[in-house]
Order: sequence, then structure tokens, then C-alpha cells
Amino acid sequence: MQLTGKSTGLDEKLDGLLSLLMHEFEEASTVPLTLFHDRYGELFGNDLDGLQEILFEDGLVRAIVGPDGLGMQITPKGMQFMAKGGYSREIREEMISHEDALRAQKTAKSWNKVVIIGFIIAMAVCFYLRHRSS
Repeated sequence: MQLTGKSTGLDEKLDGLLSLLMHEFEEASTVPLTLFHDRYGELFGNDLDGLQEILFEDGLVRAIVGPDGLGMQITPKGMQFMAKGGYSREIREEMISHEDALRAQKTAKSWNKVVIIGFIIAMAVCFYLRHRSS
């Protein structure tokens, strides 16, 4: 899947478009491309072609030739993807994973500091005890 978090709101637009297509899919097995552009062109504006391209590249929709000409159809992969939460879920999981990595890194830094301070204290105690005896 493409990383959509870099473009503000792109994941929500893709989820919205895929949800609308799923609703269309309930009524008919394919959505003619002309009807698709007529219905959603005004809603998504210039972004529609880019959104459509991402959905095709990710394998969530496919082009199919039907009696009305070229149409779009949601793939089983697209249905499963939306059932699991869509693009927004991927962004949330990526952020959670990133937060977990940062937390682990901070914990490792803290333990490194503790070990270094403990080593310095042990060296100072050894130095003190060695010179006190002499």
C-alpha cells in the first residue's frame, strides 16, 4: 500500500472513495467509469484521477469491460482492506509502531545512562579505596 500520511487528508479521501464505491458495488457489480467520474468528480475535484490511480495500483479496484463499456469493480482484496479499517488504519498502525520504537529508544538511552553512571561510581569507589589504603 502506498504511504498516504505524507499528504494531508489523502488517507481519508481514499477511504471515502472506496466506501462510496463499496456502496455502489452493493447495487451493481461494476461502476461504469463515466458514471464514476460524473458522480465523484465534483466531490473529489482534481484529486479524483490520482485517488483512482492509487486504488488501482494497490489492487483494491480493477478495470473491467462490461456491457456499458469500461467500468470499475472492487476486488476481494479491496473489501477485506476496508473491513480491516482501510488506509486510515495503516496510518494509525504506522504511527503506533513509530511511537513504540521511540519509547524503546528512550528506554535504552535511560538504561545506558544508568550503566555509565554506575560504572563511573564504581571506578571512583575503587580509586578511593585503593588510595585510602596506601
